[in-house]
Amino acid sequence: MNNIHTASKLGRTPPDSYSGRAINILIIGSDSRAGDKNQALVGGEDDGERSDTTMIMHISKDRSHVNVVSIPRDLLVDIPACDLGNGTESSPEYAQFNWAFSIGGTNNDRTSAVLCTWKTVEKLSGMRIDESVVVDFSGFTSMIDALGGINVYIPTAIHDQENSGLNLEAGCTHFNGQQALGYARVREGVEGSDGSDLKRIERQQAVMGIMMRTAMQKNMLTSLNQLYDFIGSGLRSLSISEGISSVSEMAGLGWSLQSLKPENLRFVTLPVYPAPTDPNRVVVKDEEVRPIWEAFINDTSLPVGVGVRDGNGKVYTIEAESSASPSASSPSGDTTSGKSTESNTTTSSPQNNGNDASSQEPNDDLVALQRKCEAKK
Repeated sequence: MNNIHTASKLGRTPPDSYSGRAINILIIGSDSRAGDKNQALVGGEDDGERSDTTMIMHISKDRSHVNVVSIPRDLLVDIPACDLGNGTESSPEYAQFNWAFSIGGTNNDRTSAVLCTWKTVEKLSGMRIDESVVVDFSGFTSMIDALGGINVYIPTAIHDQENSGLNLEAGCTHFNGQQALGYARVREGVEGSDGSDLKRIERQQAVMGIMMRTAMQKNMLTSLNQLYDFIGSGLRSLSISEGISSVSEMAGLGWSLQSLKPENLRFVTLPVYPAPTDPNRVVVKDEEVRPIWEAFINDTSLPVGVGVRDGNGKVYTIEAESSASPSASSPSGDTTSGKSTESNTTTSSPQNNGNDASSQEPNDDLVALQRKCEAKK
């Protein structure tokens, strides 16, 4: 993504190659230890890579809404036959979702790993994936550092010196890239957490919302010079598919999102249940997830009853009056009306279908504490 920043010098608006179209982007967080920087960040052996985190980002045609769905790594899915990059092909199998990346990358071919995950997502959802981004440890830390770090309000103490290196009391903390990486990956030593991947997904979604607000506060989507500088310094470690892999194309997409409001960035985690065959794995019910996929496919609002976390950090369940499509939205672009709830409403279990407000508490206080934290210099 090396480029001469002529557009910013001339003050010209960069093009959005997907202008007038919705776009679905597959985002994969890789645990690769390859390279000196990844080794320095997390250590461990360089024994290939796995997909630690997977999200699908849907950017609406009019660029007023962005919906992001997280796919739990332990979700049991049908993985189709995948090209292994050496003229051979894997056999289809029913396995946990993050195996798709490992199967495709059997021969250490990242492109094949991404494409196997890509095909698995399309089979699972029925949607078309347009582009992909792979973020490894160094890529994540580079983005945070390019933002100047982020301020995060930690709701409960974290004591996990052995794994993530974090030893924090509850309160406001400024993270640099390496510290934010530890927070996004931590499982153990988090007070009140069961150490599950689902709880980690909640923290990752919260961090992405903070990153968006930080970028907007620094005018990174409205200043050409800052936008190009961020792409040059923050995104150079990412592996990006051809359609958005140049500086101008990535800048154009970012520029087109400059009017996006944080409340219109919404994160969803697929509602899951313990697998009948293995309590350490999870499954979905098609009747619950199909409306979510349909919203992505048809470029409409998320369905009623879905638990979301928005870009402001507010957690709630979408209610009936929010079911209009983005094109029918109010002048503010906010079509959602929902009751604030705990962050665990994005997942389901046989006892809680994610829509039971009686067992949920407002997170308004946490949102306010996070906002005060972000305001600190």
